Amino acid sequence: MHIPLIKPDLPTLEDIREPLEEILSNGRITNFGKYLKQFEAETGAYLNTRTVALSSGTAGLIFTLSALGLRPGEKVIMPSFTFVATAQAALYAGGTPLFAEVDDDLNLSISDLELLLEQHGDSIGAVIAVHMYGLPARVREIEAAVKLASERRGRKIPLIFDAAHAFGSAVEGQKVGGFGDAEVFSLSVTKVLVTVEGGLVSSRDEELHQKIRSMRNYGIQSNYNAHFPGMNGKMSEFHAIVGLKNLSRIDRLLADRQVRARCFREKIARRTSFQPSCWPEGIQHTFKDLTILVPGGEDGRRDRIIEFLAGQGVETRAYFYPPVHEQAYFAGFTDRPLPKTERLARQVITLPFYTTITDEEIDYIVDTLGQAEKEIV
Repeated sequence: MHIPLIKPDLPTLEDIREPLEEILSNGRITNFGKYLKQFEAETGAYLNTRTVALSSGTAGLIFTLSALGLRPGEKVIMPSFTFVATAQAALYAGGTPLFAEVDDDLNLSISDLELLLEQHGDSIGAVIAVHMYGLPARVREIEAAVKLASERRGRKIPLIFDAAHAFGSAVEGQKVGGFGDAEVFSLSVTKVLVTVEGGLVSSRDEELHQKIRSMRNYGIQSNYNAHFPGMNGKMSEFHAIVGLKNLSRIDRLLADRQVRARCFREKIARRTSFQPSCWPEGIQHTFKDLTILVPGGEDGRRDRIIEFLAGQGVETRAYFYPPVHEQAYFAGFTDRPLPKTERLARQVITLPFYTTITDEEIDYIVDTLGQAEKEIV
């Protein structure tokens, strides 16, 4: 069998033919048309927040950091175990990445966050926590740590959640989207809510919302008069139409993924010694990625298993290796080792997972993992 890493959830042409024909015939394909406005209204209603739709999640992070007042050179605390876009956004917004450890759930370590907030004091301009693979970070503890540090220094430290993987995730019934000062989603083709390319900033802060709306249009408020820094960060009507169709079925997609992920994880745990990544009780998880940990993987065994799986037609990734602080461009921002991050990043394998994955495909992957376990030393 050949099993790809992902199969995106996309509408059929018939699903979106009518609105596509409409915008192609009237030429209203961008510049905040009716489908973009509808998409923002419906995503905001779903999340119980206000949302701004953008060209990408990375643009959302850049605009949010700028709108929250990040000053040139200020440090932005973030986990190193993340996609590089988190760190790139901090640089483009004028900040300096300050890399933190993760805990066993592969989300930001609370104890290391508290240490960095204490050590770096007034030089901290913001904190970005990540909902890794769609598993919500420990939002309440992170909010409490940042609030305490803000009180200690007498100035607010903005808190952003990089929710790229997490549209539809929830903590004890509360949807991701309303935590911190803002949450930033990616809507690219690997995500559960797909607009093909795109991003979404979600916040209950009306002033922040209005700033980002201007920033995505070069900082212009009216009459070509720029009041804020900005660039072209607009989402087109094409992307909004795809997003609207997928949003209309998001709860069914999420429910199907929960069932498929539970089945997959149980088979892995029962038939192999690989450890599925964390999924606590009371959490709705998007499983943007379904990842396992390879015992002893840091000695190169993980890479040999990936090679074996590829030879059997199973596409995988090491999400996320190398961690950002070990990447060529960002190594210069690193002032200390992050041993837990470094170990875990050498153990992860992200397996094929998508809403439509079949029992036959899951069984083949698990059987192949079992084979690899016996053959790869």
